[in-house]
Amino acid sequence: MKLLRRHKAVLLVLGIYWPVIFWLTHIPVPDVARQSGMSDKTMHVMAYFALTFLVWFAVSPYQKAGWGNLKVWIVLATVIGYAAIDEYLQGYVGRSVDMQDFIADVFGIVLGLGMLSVFGFWPAMLLSAAFFIFVISNMSNLLLLYRQYYLNAVFHLTAYTAFTLIWMQYLERHSKPRSSRVLWLMTLMAIPMLLLLGIKVTATFFDRPFAWIDIATGLLGICAAILMSGAAFRMSGGKK
Repeated sequence: MKLLRRHKAVLLVLGIYWPVIFWLTHIPVPDVARQSGMSDKTMHVMAYFALTFLVWFAVSPYQKAGWGNLKVWIVLATVIGYAAIDEYLQGYVGRSVDMQDFIADVFGIVLGLGMLSVFGFWPAMLLSAAFFIFVISNMSNLLLLYRQYYLNAVFHLTAYTAFTLIWMQYLERHSKPRSSRVLWLMTLMAIPMLLLLGIKVTATFFDRPFAWIDIATGLLGICAAILMSGAAFRMSGGKK
């Protein structure tokens, strides 16, 4: 069976992501994880949420995860089984076996499949990207650890560029044909800007500073995505 582009991309990312998280859980806890300010359980939820997302679309790249589908239960059993084995093996590499970590893993798995039972690929990508941007921005200290490398600015630039590109893909598949370039541009910018402003407005509730430079770099990322899309559109001769 010939693999289509989406399926190839998911398999490639899964082939990189799964070995990486296995390696990270079988080495001493990295200093960056200790200093991140993020709950250990939150990291487990995020890691297995992402793994479930990738495993499901590797198995069924064009379908929602309907609970009447046997594939869903196979994916659920496979990823939960892996989580149990992963947690058990940590006891042999100098790390503790923690039942609460396993429960957090299962929560991430069920949360992922629950979302995928409601949303298709691009809406799920959009919600997942928003979730990860929110958690990293407001529930961790990761962006404050390496100020000398301007990590905060790089994150906001790349994260909002990526989110806007995903939003474009969603619009291309779910919106009506473009009737006005101005209206299309406003629609294109609306959701990424609402996400950016929403995260920054709620930052104070998580004891994070309200930084205008973050908004500026986020807006730059949104504009960069639009410019990249426009350039690609022209290079293709105006064909979708």
